[in-house]
Amino acid sequence: MKIRTYNLFLVLILVVLCNCVFAETEQEQEYKVKAAFIYNFIKFIEWPPTKLTDEKTISVGIIGSNSFGKSFEPIENKKIGEKTIAIEMFNSIDQFKLTGKQIDNIRKCHVLFICGSEKKQFKEIINIIKDHNVLTVGDTKGFLESGGIINFLIEDQKVSFEINNYIAKQSKLNVRSQLLRLAKKVVEEKSKDGN
Repeated sequence: MKIRTYNLFLVLILVVLCNCVFAETEQEQEYKVKAAFIYNFIKFIEWPPTKLTDEKTISVGIIGSNSFGKSFEPIENKKIGEKTIAIEMFNSIDQFKLTGKQIDNIRKCHVLFICGSEKKQFKEIINIIKDHNVLTVGDTKGFLESGGIINFLIEDQKVSFEINNYIAKQSKLNVRSQLLRLAKKVVEEKSKDGN
């Protein structure tokens, strides 16, 4: 009887562990797809010349809890024209509230992926980078309404996206028509809450 109970316990542990591994793998795969999307977004965004002072690097910042492992590694050091993609991680808004240098590093990013863990701080983060020509990308409901520019959606287990082109224009970013045509939804005017 004890052996049966022990074996059942081992089976349950294995089931739980397997489910955790598969869930993690699935999430990492999802974020690898999102990273690939971000890489391609960069090809269809035009920043003002003042933002492109570093002729060699396109900086992609990621802010928030990293629940997706090394999913962005495949795009790090990849080239777009003559520029190389550099990835910079920021743990949370509290990390860069402390020093001006950390705020400057966020503002220098060309793209800022804001994780869902920062949902309560979306507007604060977006205010920090306002007027710094940063393409903000998220994957949380309400991101566009908070002032974000591109938001990922999952529909029928496929990744798609929506664009707030009004905010992109406010940020002096030109989103090429090819990318706008691929979006599930494009917002072209100011929302009722001011974004």
